Amino acid sequence: MRTVDDLQVNGLTFVQDTSLFRFGTDAVALANFAIGAKGKNVCDLCAGSGIVGVLLAGKYGCRVTAVEIQEECCALIEENAARNGLPITAVHMRLQEFEGHFDAVTCNPPYRKTGSGFPRASKAEKIACTEECVTFGEVADCAARLLSDGGKFYLVQHIERLCEVIATCKERRLEPKVLQILRPNKGKKPHLFLLECLKGGKEGVTVLPEKDVE
Repeated sequence: MRTVDDLQVNGLTFVQDTSLFRFGTDAVALANFAIGAKGKNVCDLCAGSGIVGVLLAGKYGCRVTAVEIQEECCALIEENAARNGLPITAVHMRLQEFEGHFDAVTCNPPYRKTGSGFPRASKAEKIACTEECVTFGEVADCAARLLSDGGKFYLVQHIERLCEVIATCKERRLEPKVLQILRPNKGKKPHLFLLECLKGGKEGVTVLPEKDVE
């Protein structure tokens, strides 16, 4: 079944397919966090049906290349770009093979490692939520490859993987510069984090106040 959501910003609407993985508040939080990409040439990795790209292009005037391994999702990215008149290009391929040059890279990657659950999930859900097709190390490799020094990498990930993600990024000269912890609501334990890295940057990170997301 297909649905059309009003994104409640700049008249943007968004088509989703219930047979595919539907976007959550983490993707919206990532797009809002990537304010430093405003007006830039951006690559969105693990793009899904394109929500991050639509928000970046529709709110911040970015030119977006959305890389996604699922062909059905790429079709939705193209449809959502067309219906909103946005400069978004869908690329159907494995990000491990993708080449290019961008000012900024965004990614809402799979949170779970292979074999860590989701036994009853659909194929689309497993691709979106588990590292069956790509690991975070491969995501970081791609981001580092696409960015020149001074380029920015924005990501969201599960809080349990914070140390691993920071170490992985630093190994690839993606220096963490801004960190924000997310929690379901006040009083609940943090469950996600947002991270901005600078390619070739100096050490030193700013930690923003924790933020509630529904």
